[in-house]
Amino acid sequence: MRYKTVGEVIEEDKAFHAQLAKQYGEFEQLVADERIELLLDQLHRREEAMAQTLDNLLHDVHPGALRTWVQFAPEGREPEFLQRLRNLSLQDLDEIARLAMDIEVYLADHYRDLLQDAQTPSAKDTFQRLLELGRLDEHTLSMNLFNLRDY
Repeated sequence: MRYKTVGEVIEEDKAFHAQLAKQYGEFEQLVADERIELLLDQLHRREEAMAQTLDNLLHDVHPGALRTWVQFAPEGREPEFLQRLRNLSLQDLDEIARLAMDIEVYLADHYRDLLQDAQTPSAKDTFQRLLELGRLDEHTLSMNLFNLRDY
């Protein structure tokens, strides 16, 4: 664990979503299975949207909140998830879906932990917003995966 500012947390998460979007987009071009291509397209667009949402949040949140220090910011598992993504079998829809859900659950837990440890109202508000975004994104992904199974 190390010290980070709220702004650094958001920047790192934005970069993570951008990396996921890039990788999903590259994989989308490599698959022949229509359902897997559809899933990767959805994941690609969702991650791009999340990166953009986080960028918007950086401009929406009060600058003082962005400079607020988070005392116990956990070292993230993003490199582990990116490695898992690179090692995915592009023929296994369930494996791709499982990884996407693992990432969503991780991010929700990440924001929940940051919210619990936040010391200022502005940091708490920012992490609450991120947690709500994460929950909405997780719900949307679950629905998309459910619908894709019927496709």
